[in-house]
Amino acid sequence: MDTIAMKYKKYISTAFLAIMLWPSLNAKKVETAVEEFDLETVVFIEDEQVIELGFDSKTYLPDGFNAYEGKFSLKAINYVENDTVELGFDTQMYLPEAFDPYKK
Repeated sequence: MDTIAMKYKKYISTAFLAIMLWPSLNAKKVETAVEEFDLETVVFIEDEQVIELGFDSKTYLPDGFNAYEGKFSLKAINYVENDTVELGFDTQMYLPEAFDPYKK
């Protein structure tokens, strides 16, 4: 009786694993379109803000330090997305009266 119960448990566990793995075995690879990145289409916004720290930062930097010297990396660029979106119609018709998105 013990061997029959063991075979039954083995059969049930094998069937359970097969049912759980069946969707992943039948999964198809999804092709995603790779978008080409063109550096020329990026609009650069230069912000010339002067920040006053209240102390001379040169005393804490190594001799001959140049922040603009070194290798260029696209990963080092901070991108700011343009929030202006042209929808092609007047959105005021669909908003409540006196609607202000910046009012808290």
